[in-house]
Parts: sequence; structure tokens; C-alpha cells
Amino acid sequence: MIGLAVSRPARWALGVVFGLAVLTVYLPILVMIVFSFNSGRYQTLPFRDFTTDWYLRVAADSGFTEGLLISLSLAGSASILATTFGFLAAYGFHKARLPAKPLLLGLVLAPLAVPLILVGIGMRLQVTALGISPALWLVLLGQTVYVLPLAVLNLRVRIARIPPSLEEAALTLGASRLRAIAGVVAPACGSTLLATLLLTFTFAFDEFVIAYFLTNFQITLPIKIWTTLVTGFDPTVNAVGTFVFLFSVTLGVLAQLVLLARQSGAKP
Repeated sequence: MIGLAVSRPARWALGVVFGLAVLTVYLPILVMIVFSFNSGRYQTLPFRDFTTDWYLRVAADSGFTEGLLISLSLAGSASILATTFGFLAAYGFHKARLPAKPLLLGLVLAPLAVPLILVGIGMRLQVTALGISPALWLVLLGQTVYVLPLAVLNLRVRIARIPPSLEEAALTLGASRLRAIAGVVAPACGSTLLATLLLTFTFAFDEFVIAYFLTNFQITLPIKIWTTLVTGFDPTVNAVGTFVFLFSVTLGVLAQLVLLARQSGAKP
């Protein structure tokens, strides 16, 4: 591989830009985490006494716990559906010999390029036009559509690396196409399927816009955080935000570790 020659000033400039970008993204999160342990009600200095009272209040608030359970159930269901359909779609795109395959793949991946606010508004207008009342099952459908492209992208690359001879051998020995997929292709994608589950769960768990437009009275955790902020700043939001951030980062890191373990353990 041919590397690009970069001068020392250019490297310093790139390092400064990268540092500023990281600082811009993570400094507000760091402030949130720090003040989640501050006994003061407002985020002002000097820092007052260390406390975990805000976390205890979150645990005692039925609104937060109910929202957490709803978010967990929706994200879990959406990740399972998206990974399942994403696996089948990725397999189909890999095996299909259609002139319009790039166009169809583009349609499947389109939600990644469309602003999420437009997706939420479009879904709300559509269900309203059909006379369907907003409900949690619509949120599940919307979140599945939202994370499906991630599953397709993840699994399409892995399926393309499976030697065709493995599936052909199963078919030659009399297995049906579905049995070959379930018994050969799926197990070969085991670690990638697990990583995809974790990744899609993380994105669905944090999702706010679709849940906001497609539900009325059922409150997910992101919506509960938003409504708490709208009615006035509450320090418990710092505690909830810290939990959500650490939870999401942990799942994302686990997904990457699973993929790295798969790559390092793969035979050349």
C-alpha cells in the first residue's frame, strides 16, 4: 500500500482539527456526566457536594422506568426484525442477478441518506391518511425501517466473503435452499449477526424522532427526557443522559469487539 506523504505542519493542522471536533462533540457530554454527580440543582460553578441522589430519583420515577422498559422492548424487537430481514435482503442482493439490483439496493439504503425528521413526518402523514391511530407498533415498524439499512450493509459484506463452495456442497447433498441458508450461511455469519443485533439495538434505543411522530401517549425514554426538559430543567436529566450515553457506548464497543474478534480469528 502506498502511503501519502504529509508534511509536519499539515499533520499538526489535521491533529488540531481532529482535537477540536472531538472536543465539540464530547465536551457537552463530559459536562453532563460531571454535573450528574453535583448536588446543586443548576449547572453552575463552583461544583458543590458529590451526590448520587439524581440517579436515585431517576430509579424512583415511574415515568423514567416505564419509558426505559418501552424503549428496551421496542429496540430489542426492532433489532431482531431488522437483523432477520437484513440478513435475507443481504443474501438476496448477493445472489440475485437482476439488472435493477443497484437501484433496489439504493432504495433499501435510502433511509440512511434521508433526514430522519423527514422520515418521521412522512410516516406520520401516511398513517394519518390511512386512518391509523399512532401506536407503539407503528414506532416498532418505523424503527425497523430506520435501522434496516445498517443491517443490510453489515451483513452484505460478510455474506460476500463466504466461499460459495460451502453452500453449493449443501445443495449438492440434497439440502433445500432454505436449509442451506439456515445451516450453512447463517452460522458462518454468526458473529456478524450478533454485532448487527447490538448495533441496530443501539440505534433504535436512542431513536427519538420516529417515536415522537408515531406515538401519542406511550412514552419512550428519549421522549421522557425531552418532555422533562421542555417543562423546565431537571438535574435528573443529567443522570438519565449519562446512563443512556454509557449504555449506548458499551453496546457499540461490544459490537466492534465482536467484529474484531471475528476478523482476527478468521482463517486466511
